[in-house]
Amino acid sequence: MAVLLSTIFALVSVLGSCRSSNYEYQVPQATGDGWSTASLADVGLDPEPFVDLVEFVEDDEARAMHGIIVIKADKLVFEQYFDGYRFDYDDPQFRGERVSYDFQTRHNPMSITKAVTGALVGQAIDDGLIAGVDEPVLEYSPQYAHLTDEAKDQITVEDLLTMTSGLEWNEGDVPLTDVDNNDLIQLFVVDDPIEYILAKPAVHEPGTYWYYSGGDVNLLGEFFEQATGVSIDEYSQTHLFEPLGITDYQWRYINPEIVYTSGELELRPRDLAKFGSLYLNGGVWNGTQVISNAWVDASIREHVSIPGRAADGDGYGYHWFTRTYESNGAPVTAALRTGWGGQAVIVFPDHDTLVVLTGGDYLLQRQLADLITDYLVPAIAATT
Repeated sequence: MAVLLSTIFALVSVLGSCRSSNYEYQVPQATGDGWSTASLADVGLDPEPFVDLVEFVEDDEARAMHGIIVIKADKLVFEQYFDGYRFDYDDPQFRGERVSYDFQTRHNPMSITKAVTGALVGQAIDDGLIAGVDEPVLEYSPQYAHLTDEAKDQITVEDLLTMTSGLEWNEGDVPLTDVDNNDLIQLFVVDDPIEYILAKPAVHEPGTYWYYSGGDVNLLGEFFEQATGVSIDEYSQTHLFEPLGITDYQWRYINPEIVYTSGELELRPRDLAKFGSLYLNGGVWNGTQVISNAWVDASIREHVSIPGRAADGDGYGYHWFTRTYESNGAPVTAALRTGWGGQAVIVFPDHDTLVVLTGGDYLLQRQLADLITDYLVPAIAATT
């Protein structure tokens, strides 16, 4: 009997360890979009952890991942997509059309848009259209002079880039479905969104206190247009997307006159990876300097600490979070830009690696931490 039980136990253990997925790793498809492809093994990465990652996602549909891309040594080495739902604010679960996502499907990366806005501000500074990050922003909006005071007059471009304007804002403490009390949603309700932002009282000295504020980013978009004389969406086409070979994108607008610079700029995942690669390669894409190296360095360097925001990062740069992970007792530094629902662009400078994640987990919001800390970081840190 003891031998029989031992045999049964061993059999159960073997069966329990068998994979329930039929997934097999394949080298990403070369499509002529500017990305060179290679295998994980070609760049020194073990495929096994990435197989485990796919099975982790497929094990529970509630994780709602839509896509995972890994770039190492400027090679697209891992790409996997899943079925899911397009974002729909009007649905109780934010679920719109059911989609079989692939590399050609445009996706809503939510707040990753903030990093794009930051990049465009940097380009305009390098082009001489904006004097610099110390430029006071309200001087360019005389129509709102009646809303300014001594504190607001001190708000600079850098304060808006680092979410330290000091203006009162309530975006993360109430649900986005609470139309009357969520300041971000109010921007789509009021007649003048910029007036709504500037009417908020200054509750902190500019540059001293970090609070997650879409108001700051949309005020930055307004400043961009007033200072440069061109809307940020128009500028993005010629200065960012064309150099990156990106043709399929869509900005969202708060109203016909105001670009929504804090969210919902739709891009295809591979194109999102092109943008992210600029922050791994000193602003260069395929030999072209798209963003200055100095701006890249400033963007992914901590300017303000954000204790208590550990889910996203330890510090904040120019609309990039900074964070140090750990793998086998060793630190793994990263710069990341996250977005609601499981979106992320993560740069691992010391490992010459970039990760792009897209998703639709708008309710539970539980998958990013597990995916990154338990699967991606160990897989990436295993080799250098």
